[in-house]
Formats: sequence, structure tokens, C-alpha cells
Amino acid sequence: MLGVLSALCAGCGDTPIADSMKVIKTYIVRGDDLPMTHEQVFSIPYATIGVRIGRSAQVLLVLGWYDGPDLEWVSADNDTIVTRAGRIVRTFGLPEDLKYTKFLSADPVGVPMAASRAQPNCLRAVDIQPGDWAGVPVASNFRQVGEETIVILGTRRPTLVWEEVGSAPLLDWEFTNRYWVDPKTGFVWKSVQTPTPNMPPIEIVTFKTARPQA
Repeated sequence: MLGVLSALCAGCGDTPIADSMKVIKTYIVRGDDLPMTHEQVFSIPYATIGVRIGRSAQVLLVLGWYDGPDLEWVSADNDTIVTRAGRIVRTFGLPEDLKYTKFLSADPVGVPMAASRAQPNCLRAVDIQPGDWAGVPVASNFRQVGEETIVILGTRRPTLVWEEVGSAPLLDWEFTNRYWVDPKTGFVWKSVQTPTPNMPPIEIVTFKTARPQA
């Protein structure tokens, strides 16, 4: 994954997370899940996520900064994935990058269950590089497909599983994303998303939240 996430976020500069980079580098490994405990994660003074692209190793990213509602997650080498309420809205340095996302209707991802059920559809426009694709319409439908208790760093999290089935006819692209969300708040604890047509799925697991969660 380190070879895939290879570009710096423009304008990153020096950030407070630099003080923890030596610690974070310890947890970049080859293999399956990161061998981390709850205590190790919470000893890092920043929100953290585990990220896996396709079948690659899981890698630790920390919250570098906020950009309004967007959370910009940074690797030990300053590579970046940007999420909004749990959805990937931008990436930097992938072979195919999601450069921008504009929502043309409300996004059900990351909202409470009642709101998700009230707005089961989503329309957005995306920019993708390479290819100079700009403003490509992407339409998707959501449905709840079950309940599942997932275990993150030894903590059991009851979740509702939502499935997003979408398409972008202009790119001849169809995809299926999944989100494991808190039944009450809609907080996304885990997701598997395919943000662009030619990238493998990206799995994100929230280890330590940016704000306290129950």
C-alpha cells in the first residue's frame, strides 16, 4: 500500500503529527491486520484509522487536520485519504485518483438511521485523474442488508450494514460499497468503498475517533 499511496498532499507543510511519525512507522507491516492493541492506539494522541487497498497490508493513518466537514488522514509518509462522514471524497497519489466530489443530493452515508431510510438515493459528480474526467455523474441506491457485530481492537460494535449500489454510465462503471454503521448515530465504524473505476476496494476501519463515540 505504501507504494500505492505515494504522493504528498499539496500544502501539507509541518503538522503536529510529525512528533508521532516514529511511533506510527512501527505499525506499517506486511500481512493481515495491524498487530495493535487498544492501549497502543490510544497512546497515539490523534484519531486513527486502518486502511487496506485491495489485498495489501493494513496501514495506519492518523488525522492530520480538518477541512470543514472533511477529515484528512495522513500516513507516516504524508500520503492522504480524505473522508466526509465516512465516505471517501478525495485521494492523493493513487494510480487513479478521486480528485473532487460534489454532492448533487444529500448523502445518506454517516447520518442517523431514520435519515438514511428517508433518503435512500444519492447523486454526486466526481473528478477523476488520469483521464481529465470532470463532473462525471454518479448515481447510487442504498439499502440495509443486515446487522453485524464487528470487533475493533477487542471492542464489540453492534452495527447495521448498509449497501450502496451505484453506477456512472459515462465511464461504464458499476460498483458496490458497504458501510458498517452505528444504529443510532449513523457513525461509520467500517467501510469497503471503490471510489474510482480502476482501483481495488479500499477498506477503512476506525480505530480512534476524531470525536468521542459511545
